[in-house]
Amino acid sequence: MKTGKYICLCAALLLLGAAACTNLDEKVYSSVMSENYYQNKDDIIRAVFRPFEHVYCMTYARARRGEIVSDQVITPTRGSWWYDAGKWEKYHRHQYDDISASTDWTGGWTDWYTGIGQCNLVLDDLGRLDPADFGLSREEFDAFVAQLRCMRAYCYFQLIDFYGDCILTTTADAAENEKPENRTRRPRKEVFQFVESEFKDFCLQNLPMKVGSNGPGIHQGEFTKGAAAAMLVKLYLNAEQWTGTPMYEECIAMARRITGGEFGSYTLAENWWEPFDWDNENCNEVIFGFPASYGTTSWHMQNSSRTYYGRTLPYGCEQYLDIAGNGARNPQFALSPSFDNESPRQELPYRLGKVTRLFEKYPGDLRYKQYKNLTNNSREGMFFLEGKIPNKSTSTGWARNPDNQYDLYLRDQVGLFLRTAEAGTIAAGYDKTSTMGNGDFNSGLYAVKYPFYSYTGGYYIESDYTDIRLAEVIYSEAEALLRLGDATEAGRLLNSVRKRNYAEWTAGIAYEPEGIVQLDLDEMLDEWGREFLEESHRRTDLIRFGRFQEAWWDKPADADKHYELFPLSDEALFQNPYLTQNPGYEDPR
Repeated sequence: MKTGKYICLCAALLLLGAAACTNLDEKVYSSVMSENYYQNKDDIIRAVFRPFEHVYCMTYARARRGEIVSDQVITPTRGSWWYDAGKWEKYHRHQYDDISASTDWTGGWTDWYTGIGQCNLVLDDLGRLDPADFGLSREEFDAFVAQLRCMRAYCYFQLIDFYGDCILTTTADAAENEKPENRTRRPRKEVFQFVESEFKDFCLQNLPMKVGSNGPGIHQGEFTKGAAAAMLVKLYLNAEQWTGTPMYEECIAMARRITGGEFGSYTLAENWWEPFDWDNENCNEVIFGFPASYGTTSWHMQNSSRTYYGRTLPYGCEQYLDIAGNGARNPQFALSPSFDNESPRQELPYRLGKVTRLFEKYPGDLRYKQYKNLTNNSREGMFFLEGKIPNKSTSTGWARNPDNQYDLYLRDQVGLFLRTAEAGTIAAGYDKTSTMGNGDFNSGLYAVKYPFYSYTGGYYIESDYTDIRLAEVIYSEAEALLRLGDATEAGRLLNSVRKRNYAEWTAGIAYEPEGIVQLDLDEMLDEWGREFLEESHRRTDLIRFGRFQEAWWDKPADADKHYELFPLSDEALFQNPYLTQNPGYEDPR
């Protein structure tokens, strides 16, 4: 069992959010304040890494916002489950003009500014300290500062991705943040340049180098030079979309500095599942992640509302996986279907979505197998595919729906199959239309990115959360090369990763020049969808490829592009009179 590294800081925290400031003199809830908190080096460490726990906790919200407004992941209604006033349908169909009052969805603005506020508070504190008083060299002290500035830039990266223009603040000083010019949104390009400068000109210079060739190890959860460089790769890849100025050459150059070993040794894992496995802190493909353990924190996999991967499992699978000790599964996030509900069924006519079609395009994909725990800490396959799920606790020996009315038979379709799911027909008397609001517990297949090993034995939800891995750097360089006209080198790079995913690596699977498959932008997007399925990429990727507005299953084509950004919440707008709503959304004031 692994142990977590973060300890909560019991001090006043600045909540920037939409109001952009909090009066720190207003009320003291503890005698531990900035003036007397920092007594030794350990106090500095606790303060520096407190924002990291906040951002890790938010991974579930980022995954939801990155996936369910896109084409690959859905939350269909299942009887009385998951209708929630139709909000999941609205997100899927891009009908969220009226969600600004829903802080559970639009709260990302405040969430990211909370992280920024926590970073600024500690940065201000550190600016008043003398490293020598804590037995620290200037180099060691600057490395702590770099951790905070890197995390702050990381939060701003998310803000410009999801919201575009945003407030730019670098201090916790309330008087400074109350100034009108510091409560007004800055252009996206300006904040982009700030983020680039933070990563490039400070963090890349002052963060520690990755040590060794066995993954982050005990340094999982810390930024390194390689992590800052990887964030620059991500930034440059999206520069044209976010600023209007392409930076593909910069993307390629930074990617090559990473793969060339300038920032430490990173290598691709031999197997596709290693970056997500229980001991992935030892995987040398992982560039940055958050440490997790069932006994400490495991936000991304836990069985509660603050999870994403914990709800990518079908109902009734807990006996099959031997995880019943942690309760039944809540099947929120399934895969977009590939077929309609006709008999015989027909493949849906859309270019996007249809996850199983992506994986079946090339035969022998080792990921495209039924998920199975081979031992208490090894697995094969990445999906719950069509069929029944063994469950020894039921009278029939198969998983059943929550009301014990029918055996589940998972289908690559969404409809009211009920008791006739195995036959593939919609239950008598029910509408056979395939829509988000017309599903049951048979509807949709599931991807299992992180393993759910036995509840007993010490490996249950032990996987760290992998945020950035070397494969993303390689794919980013490949896309940049492709956009600059070099499909040959782009194909070679993608093949270097893809070859581990197939039982037999043949010319019919490999991209040119090593195979016969031609690589173009459509195929590049498909390959992003395969390799990074359910890794919070999809919305950003679709927007970068100009495909976010297209029609897909149960979603018509968008009338315009304003859904590429989310609206600010009513709460944020009412709290800050200097804020402006994103174009296309109503300002409630």
